[in-house]
Amino acid sequence: MLTAAQVDAFHTRGYVVVREFLSALEIASYTEEAEVLVNHCYEQGDIVSKWGCVVEPFGCGYLDSIPPLARTTQTSYIATRAQITPAPALCTLSKYGLCARQLLESSVVLLNEQYVVKPPHSEAAFDWHQDVLYFKDEQREHRMVSVWTPLCDVREENGTVLVDPYPDPTMPGVYTREPEPVVVEMSAGCALFMDGRLRHCSGANTSNVFRTAYMPQFSSGQVSDDNGLTALAVPVNSF
Repeated sequence: MLTAAQVDAFHTRGYVVVREFLSALEIASYTEEAEVLVNHCYEQGDIVSKWGCVVEPFGCGYLDSIPPLARTTQTSYIATRAQITPAPALCTLSKYGLCARQLLESSVVLLNEQYVVKPPHSEAAFDWHQDVLYFKDEQREHRMVSVWTPLCDVREENGTVLVDPYPDPTMPGVYTREPEPVVVEMSAGCALFMDGRLRHCSGANTSNVFRTAYMPQFSSGQVSDDNGLTALAVPVNSF
């Protein structure tokens, strides 16, 4: 659970860092899953040029089939994710999901999840952006929160996230100035909670090792278009 001060910081700045969010065992579980999925992706092509550094458990082709209910129900989601590795799914819905409910002050659904992987000496970078802008205007009725969680220690040299705090907390996500970046340095297992309207970016990984982060995203409601769900809509209930 988040403290009142952490929740207030999130609403004021658009983000909050929670230190030691994951236990050592949880870090190991997500790291194991990331390695399984990344190895699979490398069999299909380069992690940067083919996959854009983004590996989704349900979107990378590791699983031969994904039941439709795995995208909308807890039981099927957890059972399907367990075919990769057994532990992460429950942690995603419980530990991450319950914090998302605190921050969005409503019921929430798991909207998406991905591993963001930058190989050693990679020039791959993500320019300044706001996650909410990846969705169409009519799909932005629900608030969202992304939780960027490094599985290794991160700093600017290996491609950590830079955030641009809200200029005015009464108008979240409205930027009329150039970015004023804050470099978020974290140890493995910390969590950076970002409002979907927060401007952020990340640079290249100039280190000698992979830089991997896990990032689930939650929404206060289902996000759909004329063809149905755009991603996931797994409800987060009490645990």
